[in-house]
Amino acid sequence: MSWLEHYEPETYNAILEADRMSCKKSGGHGNAIAQVYNHMIMPLAGTRDKITQVIWGIEDFKKRFKRHPEGMWLAETAVDTETLEILAQNQIQFTILAPRQAKAFKKLNSDGWKLIEDEEFDTTVPYLYKLPSGNSITLFFYNGKIARDVAFNGLLNSGKLFSERLLSEFSKTSDSEQLVHIATDGESYGHHHYRGDMALASCIDFLGKEHDVQLTNYAHFLSLFTPQHEIQINENSSWSCVHGVERWRNNCGCTDGAHPAYHQKWRAPLRDALNWLRDHLAVIYENELKQFTADVWELRDHYIDIILDRSDRAIDLFIQKYILIPVSPEQKSKIIRMLEMQRHAMLMFTSCGWFFEEISGIEARQILHYADRAIQIAEHETQIRLYDDFLKLLSLAPSNIPAFGNGAVLYEEKIRPLRITLTRVGIHHAVMSLFEDVLSMPVSSYRISSEFFERHEAGDNKFAAGNFQLTSSFTYASEDLRFAAVYLGQHHVVGGYSQQMETEIFEEMYLKARDKFRSGDMAGVISAIETYFGDQHFSFNDLFIEQQQLFMQIILQHDLHDSISDQRNGYEKNYALLLQMRKNKFQIPVLLRRNMEVSVNAELIDLFQANKINLQKLDQLTNEVQTWNIELYGEEISHPAAQQLLSLVSAFKNDPAHLLLLDAISRIMIRFSDLKLKVRLWKVQNLYFSIAADTIGNAAFIKRCGNEAYQKWLIKFKAVGEQLNIRF
Repeated sequence: MSWLEHYEPETYNAILEADRMSCKKSGGHGNAIAQVYNHMIMPLAGTRDKITQVIWGIEDFKKRFKRHPEGMWLAETAVDTETLEILAQNQIQFTILAPRQAKAFKKLNSDGWKLIEDEEFDTTVPYLYKLPSGNSITLFFYNGKIARDVAFNGLLNSGKLFSERLLSEFSKTSDSEQLVHIATDGESYGHHHYRGDMALASCIDFLGKEHDVQLTNYAHFLSLFTPQHEIQINENSSWSCVHGVERWRNNCGCTDGAHPAYHQKWRAPLRDALNWLRDHLAVIYENELKQFTADVWELRDHYIDIILDRSDRAIDLFIQKYILIPVSPEQKSKIIRMLEMQRHAMLMFTSCGWFFEEISGIEARQILHYADRAIQIAEHETQIRLYDDFLKLLSLAPSNIPAFGNGAVLYEEKIRPLRITLTRVGIHHAVMSLFEDVLSMPVSSYRISSEFFERHEAGDNKFAAGNFQLTSSFTYASEDLRFAAVYLGQHHVVGGYSQQMETEIFEEMYLKARDKFRSGDMAGVISAIETYFGDQHFSFNDLFIEQQQLFMQIILQHDLHDSISDQRNGYEKNYALLLQMRKNKFQIPVLLRRNMEVSVNAELIDLFQANKINLQKLDQLTNEVQTWNIELYGEEISHPAAQQLLSLVSAFKNDPAHLLLLDAISRIMIRFSDLKLKVRLWKVQNLYFSIAADTIGNAAFIKRCGNEAYQKWLIKFKAVGEQLNIRF
């Protein structure tokens, strides 16, 4: 949700609005449920981590949905009794499990448990799980057969068949309430099954038309119908491992099947290494913070307040509320860093790290990055060295890939070198300062300020010098960095930095290097940087890898543009000759055909990336594609094409009476068809549909247009909707 909030706010807000609507429809019981904070396999976690995972999940939910969650999803539905106790203690009323996690059931207040075999029991009713503490929690068990057919057997090929399958699960002989429900990965609806989201929408539409069926959610159903049966569970079980929870700690054979020959002997040593690290980090955490609070683990539970709001005001309020003694700025920073260390100590147990088949996969690498960050903070704050022993434990985790050998090699080659430090952040921005105003650039995790900065340019060469004050928004660690750098064209950057250089010496260096640059003496600039900064130097390679790639693309863009322009000129110069060759059915030279394809594709990309599309140029290029049967660059064109269309529809939403915009949308859709261009239209469709909701039948809009004009507009609007595969 935090990613959606930042990068897809429209989707994020739609989710929140959908929950508000469901609350109104279902007597205050919303569709949304919480989840354990970072998808940790709860039965394999310690009690302290379980408590924090639940509390953080609840608080994150409350911040977004403005209500206490009634239910909570357990990662991989992995469950044990202690986890359910903690859910109940935190006023969570229910969770959802897989049918194979049910062990036995009976009627409430009756004798004699009935063992469950082959998942054969009634999943249309809720079950009460009585806990050792005297508390209880409701368990819903989803329909496993339908869930498997959705995920693996093509049930999402038809919304109608999907709805009929769900309806078929209602017992015609039962006169009591029944709840037919499934639980599946969200990826099923679009990622794994193309247009699976449309099948789901169609299914819901069909179900909504059934008079004797009500669409509801777990919390609403539970408010109407309390459990009449009691259940026992299979301890340490999950929905994605037939061996319980071994997928996350052993070589049990459960994988995604991409490489059948791969073993998972690395799983146990990886978990052992992280368990060892967690325990040592816990000791450090307790020792470092026990002077500030009566209960360091309760303090960690409250740290979610800062995770959700990292403003200075929120941190000051946190310190005032939970720290028992007055603290200095340095002590405040230490407290935050220790808590951030603990956050990473939990993130490193995110379930996907063990889910797949190879330790060098992106998922296992990510949890090792979390572990490395925790080690980095711990070693910075104390004299304790964790790295060496952690590396020894990782060496026991064998990789299937000979180049890595084991987890220790992977860690040293692929994890540790990517460690982020304030110095590295400063160097990255020192390089970027040669080309951009870095002080005005948004940086999510750091704050950057400067007392002095200057940049000079001479042709392609650039020189920059200054000082940065860097502060981490997460740990409040800070650092001052003085630097100077020169750009010599292509990807050649020479720079130096220092955290301790005195102001007078820095000014002396700057004046010498600047004067050399102004006189065109680049060798003198480099000599001054090397003399004053010594072995504290940096280059283009010190940019973060994503920025290196972007920077190289920018450097190449000019040369690529010239090359494409030359090819276009050659194509246009020989155009009449090419037409004659085509007429005479002569074979066009391979080189000329390549020039043609490169130039037409490049022009289409530029056309769709422009702020305002030239429709006449689009017509011309479409004609050329059809004339010469040019193969298009697929995604390279379809992505900017979709963005261009979305921009037009956004403009139309702001002025829905603007018929010229509607004409342009229609014309572009025709050209997409002519080009046989596969464009992802879902964002455009959603936006266009929202325009319909704001305009069709709207008295104010009709009055604005005039009745006759509105009728003409409506015909055209619906016609364009048909082009977008939307029917009103």
